[in-house]
Amino acid sequence: MKTVSEKDIKFLLKDPHATGATLVYLVYRYNGGRFKYTTEQTIEPYLWDVATQRAITDPKKTGAKRDRQRLETLNAHLERHKTAILSILANLSRGRVAFDNATLKQELDTELGKEVKVSKPVEVKPTRETFTAYIARFVTEGDSGKRLNAKSMRYSPNTLKGYSKLKRLLESYHTETKRPIDFDDFTLDLYKHLKQWLTGKDYSHNYIGSLFKDAKILLKQAYDDRLHTNLIFTNREFRKFSEETDSIYLTTDELKHLYYLDLASTPGIDRARDLFLIGAFTGLRFSDFTQLRADNIVHSGRMLSCRTQKTAERVSVPLNGFVRAILAKNGGISPKTITNQRLNDHLKELGKRAGLTERVEITTTKGGKKGTTYPEKWELISTHTARRSFATNAYLAKIPMPEIMKVTGHRTEKMFLKYVKVSAEQNALMLMDHPHFADMDIVIPMQTAMPTIAVPTLQIAS
Repeated sequence: MKTVSEKDIKFLLKDPHATGATLVYLVYRYNGGRFKYTTEQTIEPYLWDVATQRAITDPKKTGAKRDRQRLETLNAHLERHKTAILSILANLSRGRVAFDNATLKQELDTELGKEVKVSKPVEVKPTRETFTAYIARFVTEGDSGKRLNAKSMRYSPNTLKGYSKLKRLLESYHTETKRPIDFDDFTLDLYKHLKQWLTGKDYSHNYIGSLFKDAKILLKQAYDDRLHTNLIFTNREFRKFSEETDSIYLTTDELKHLYYLDLASTPGIDRARDLFLIGAFTGLRFSDFTQLRADNIVHSGRMLSCRTQKTAERVSVPLNGFVRAILAKNGGISPKTITNQRLNDHLKELGKRAGLTERVEITTTKGGKKGTTYPEKWELISTHTARRSFATNAYLAKIPMPEIMKVTGHRTEKMFLKYVKVSAEQNALMLMDHPHFADMDIVIPMQTAMPTIAVPTLQIAS
């Protein structure tokens, strides 16, 4: 708050052109605001000195000898008003107290001894935090580390990004439909209506399901924070839903082909290739394979050991020759990281250069309708393809599932098998080697002659 001086206090006539007496106002401007206060003093404009903002008390100038005492008394009142407002502003400034016109009027009335009308206080009910406001606060606290997840770890940026998307979509839904979206408004009816609205926006089945997953999590968190008593998030019908995705993986031969590509002229794509291959040969997530340090490489460079960011679990993975060569190329650590989106863009260009043009059938539900497309394989490569490639190739190599899951961090075979992208033909080829389907020495009896079967003739009446 700035220091107030006497120059900031003005005394102005209500009507400078009045033919009779007019009111004198005290005026103070602050931070773009304007405080005007009546002094309850009146004066004829011809007796007012605009320059000094006081009454003219010299009768030689006005010719009004009888008014001198009255005018001096008026000036004394104005000085009293000025002294009072300066004192009030100085006290507010020292205490760093914010104020408005109502505060200044109340303080000035008290300072001048005016009778203050006390109105009956209006009962103000405390405003409860809305669901969308809670989401915004949750994201802010999660981002700063003030709020931690169930494992006492910081929330991942992608998780918080998902919560922010939910908030924006709920606000859009409220704006368009006029339906309330606060804690107690969440019912099965709202669930169905919101699902229908999101489907009409042409969102995919899995994307809508992920939004409801986040809604359930945040409603439960708010319940635990005692912001509401609505238990809709426990209802079995209020659920996340999903469909199996036709995600791709790259075979071991395709990964080797990427390794041997000459990318010396494009260092950005070269770095993206190296990062991707580390993920594809170790099964680590993007958040982990882009943050490896020298002390994560143990056992004379033949093993990688790190604590994953998402689950906080420690994983150890043997390193094949390709990964060891990539690490050696980059001074014993993974290449310098780049953003997920930038890496995804580079990977598509990498796949295109590698000639991964095989058409892939992709079936998804979008806008409530199933549709099938046939993009080329390179168009579908992303950072997550690396982890899927590791899981699938290890499975096809007949490494026991429990051992693969130790690396990928999956807790159930059901969840792990969702990651494995094995075609029906590949599965059958694997089963051919199983003892149950092995050839057996059986004897098929030979028949020397087929029995004769009498065929009746059809008689047609004439």
